[in-house]
Amino acid sequence: MVQFEHFFPTNKYTYDYPASRNTDIGGLQFIYDVKSWPDYAAMQIEDPASDGAAFSRLLAQHNLAFPKKTARVRMVHLPTPDRRTELMIIYGEALAENSAVPVRKDGVVLDKELPDSARTFLENARRNFKVNRK
Repeated sequence: MVQFEHFFPTNKYTYDYPASRNTDIGGLQFIYDVKSWPDYAAMQIEDPASDGAAFSRLLAQHNLAFPKKTARVRMVHLPTPDRRTELMIIYGEALAENSAVPVRKDGVVLDKELPDSARTFLENARRNFKVNRK
């Protein structure tokens, strides 16, 4: 999933992602995290007004769905110093039922619990898409 957002000029909101993990993609700095869930599809539709629920509905229109047991890498680029604009890329991988990657209903922060696997998922994400700057 790729998402662009910007706050309206009528508010003072900013994006506040902890910058503890960073990676370079196409010359852009992305803040990232890696998590896993036992039922990513169900988690996406918990809030019907969320971006994930909207994307789930779009997938369903094409007879597609998010996988259940999933690891995902969320990468966020904040292109402006005021942190009011974001480019978010979410990369996911379906996990085999017998996968050793831990999953829990509220998600598992793989960066902390299984850092080697988190790095593998990040590298898979980096390898499977390309960002070009204009």
